[in-house]
Amino acid sequence: MKLLNLKKIILSLGFSLFFSAAAFAVTCTPNTSLVNAVGQTCTDFLNGATGITIQNDGTIGASNPVFDAIKNDTGGTITSIVNTGTIGDNTSYNGIWGAGAIGTISNSGTIKSTTANGIRLDATATSITNSGTILLTGAATNAILTLGSTGTITNTGTITGVTSGIYNIGAITTLNNSGAISAAGVSGGGSFSTAGVDVHAAITTLTNTGSIRGTDTGINNASIITTLNNSQGGNSSSAATTALTYKGALPTNYSILINSTTNYGQLAVTSGSGATAFGIYTGSVISANRYTSVFTGVTGSNFSVNSGTYNGLTWNLSQVGTSGVWDLLFPTYVFVPSTPNTQQSLVNTAQVLQGTVTVVNTALTNSFSYDCNEFGANNICVSAGGRNTAVSAMNGLNNTSGLLIAAYRPHSNYRIGAYADQNLSVNNAGSTVNLGNNTPLIGLFGAWNERLDGTGTEVKVSAAYGQKNTTVTRSVVGTSEAGSGGAPINSQGAQVTAKYGFGIAENVIVSPYIGMRYTQNNMNSYTESASSSVTAPLTYSALNTNATTALAGVGASYKFIPQAVVFASAGVETDTNTANGSYSATGVNGLTAINFNANPVRTRPTATLGAAYDVAKNQRLGVTGIYRQEAYQAVSSTTVMATYTIGL
Repeated sequence: MKLLNLKKIILSLGFSLFFSAAAFAVTCTPNTSLVNAVGQTCTDFLNGATGITIQNDGTIGASNPVFDAIKNDTGGTITSIVNTGTIGDNTSYNGIWGAGAIGTISNSGTIKSTTANGIRLDATATSITNSGTILLTGAATNAILTLGSTGTITNTGTITGVTSGIYNIGAITTLNNSGAISAAGVSGGGSFSTAGVDVHAAITTLTNTGSIRGTDTGINNASIITTLNNSQGGNSSSAATTALTYKGALPTNYSILINSTTNYGQLAVTSGSGATAFGIYTGSVISANRYTSVFTGVTGSNFSVNSGTYNGLTWNLSQVGTSGVWDLLFPTYVFVPSTPNTQQSLVNTAQVLQGTVTVVNTALTNSFSYDCNEFGANNICVSAGGRNTAVSAMNGLNNTSGLLIAAYRPHSNYRIGAYADQNLSVNNAGSTVNLGNNTPLIGLFGAWNERLDGTGTEVKVSAAYGQKNTTVTRSVVGTSEAGSGGAPINSQGAQVTAKYGFGIAENVIVSPYIGMRYTQNNMNSYTESASSSVTAPLTYSALNTNATTALAGVGASYKFIPQAVVFASAGVETDTNTANGSYSATGVNGLTAINFNANPVRTRPTATLGAAYDVAKNQRLGVTGIYRQEAYQAVSSTTVMATYTIGL
């Protein structure tokens, strides 16, 4: 009885397992787009239709060893295969066979075969992207076999074949490897020579920043490799950093990628033929050093190019004795500053220099308002004080000056005077442009007034000249240099204004005004100093700017107590004629002149606010603030002056 029950249980389990397996592994629906979900299994996907897509998150296998897991038959097209699961099993012939065209294959899962190939492409394919595993074992051959034209193969994962990782009989445009490509060389218990990449048709560009290995050689080239870029090598601490082995015709162009003095491309050649143009791969990190054994197994006749310059360092290949070993030497430093970087450093300097020219020009312009009209018995006026001007330029800039103003009144209706404005300190924000504190700004003025109380007509003429030394040190942009030099900035100009004072109420005077002004700022030409860090000093042309400006506005004053008065004005300045100049330099090929003010502000507001207090007879304390929009975009200036005036 017990034995009979056991037989029933076993029989029941057998039927259950049979039907479960049959339900689990079904034949994939042919000639239609396939979505195989996680946990689902199907076998023998055959396609002869066009525009098919395959998304596999489960398993696609083969029902017997002569079938492929996925086969795109002649005349069929598969637009894309995206695999995050498994394609191929222990019974699959090919994991994927593209007898017809395939667009893209993207694998982040596993593709495998134990009989033939992981991926076989007889027709065209746009791209293969592998971040997972393509693995061959047993009696299989190639992880990837290309017999047709393939656009791009990108590997960041693992490609492991038996006879070869990639076997190219068609043509590959681009092969990028940052993962591992290898061939085990073991089949059915035997062993034989293999290549990680076996080339029997043209590869246009092969870039290896990972590892390519085989039991015979990493790359076997029986055809043409136009460009080979390689960073594999540098030392022998691991398989990923040992030299890339190479057999056959040398690539037309070969570049090594240098990551450091101990990690750089090495090529170990056997049976090499032809000649290659040696170079340094863009992005390499280099120094004046010797990189050993970058080539082995070649002679001088195998190089069409064996010397050159990279990022300012000259290099050449040097044979070690009479062996086939070649070292790469960077023996001399010949730095060549980058033209685009140097041009950008000039643009940056010009922006900062605008602020410096502004503070010089603002001091000149505001000096035309300097006056001294508190006279004593001898008709002499003396005023002393200070000024601070702040410019809201790119880096901010301000300077503080001491003022001395004197005037003489030979007649009650007119006065003449002179002034000196001496820099005491300059806050040069940043270190690009530094303004000196040398020679003062010197000016003269003369005024005629109809009445002494401020009503009626007044005409005033002022002229001034100043010179300030500058030191300019270019900021470093990329591979530009911090060249330094300097030249004085000369400023000069004149202004004439006329106003008419209306006594509109007791102690209130309103005075409309008009005027014209001419200013000129010239920075002399100069050459930067050469040094160990400045190998290509620049020579600058003179920078000249000038402007003729019309002025109009209205001012008002109010004596609110007998000893004190407040005053204010608002006006508009309009440039009627300008020359904005250009900032240009030579010394590095290809530099172009920079318009010093490409988008000038031609019409600008200005305002003044101040107060004066009579401390004693013929003694006055005054404070004045001046705001001015400058000719450069987003640049304005604010000036505050304080003076103590005595009439003698």
